Amino acid sequence: MAAKTKVLLLMVIFILAALAAGCTPAAPSSATPGQEVDKEQSVQSSMGTADTMRLTVYYATADAMYLSPEVKVVPKTDHPAQNAMELLLQDPKSHELVKVMPDGTKIRGLTIKDHVAFVDFNDKLAKNNGGGSTTEMLIVGAIVNTLTEFPDIHKVQILVEGKKVDTLSGHMDLSEPLSRSEKIVKKSL
Repeated sequence: MAAKTKVLLLMVIFILAALAAGCTPAAPSSATPGQEVDKEQSVQSSMGTADTMRLTVYYATADAMYLSPEVKVVPKTDHPAQNAMELLLQDPKSHELVKVMPDGTKIRGLTIKDHVAFVDFNDKLAKNNGGGSTTEMLIVGAIVNTLTEFPDIHKVQILVEGKKVDTLSGHMDLSEPLSRSEKIVKKSL
């Protein structure tokens, strides 16, 4: 296909997409499971309306092999990252996703310093997680990917009872802050 034809085709697609976007109703309160959520969308979604904000939280797919984002509209708070972690402890709205956080897990605190989020959980995070490598990978990935949706958080240090831990169940090194992983995120269901 000639370069001019490709450019013309891309322009037509762009115009049609812009027209369609202007005619669609307001976005739903949660993303379709598997919907890609990029950083720019995350920054926009964290704004919400004057009294609400949109937070992206990662849950496991029903086959427990991947993570998938779910966008939630919640009342605005002064601590959106803490709020996102609290949402991670709840069940997802989509029936195609499942909660990965172990029962009884509570957040003891969350601080951000030099673009690293230090999130402190009670001991149930380690004691009630089932012990498998996939489970540990999904839990850690859900925590890290949910928090790194915020533009001021680049890495996450997971703490248990206020202390650094080497691992949750022996399969992943948690002794240092962790970066986001897109490999574990399923792009479509």
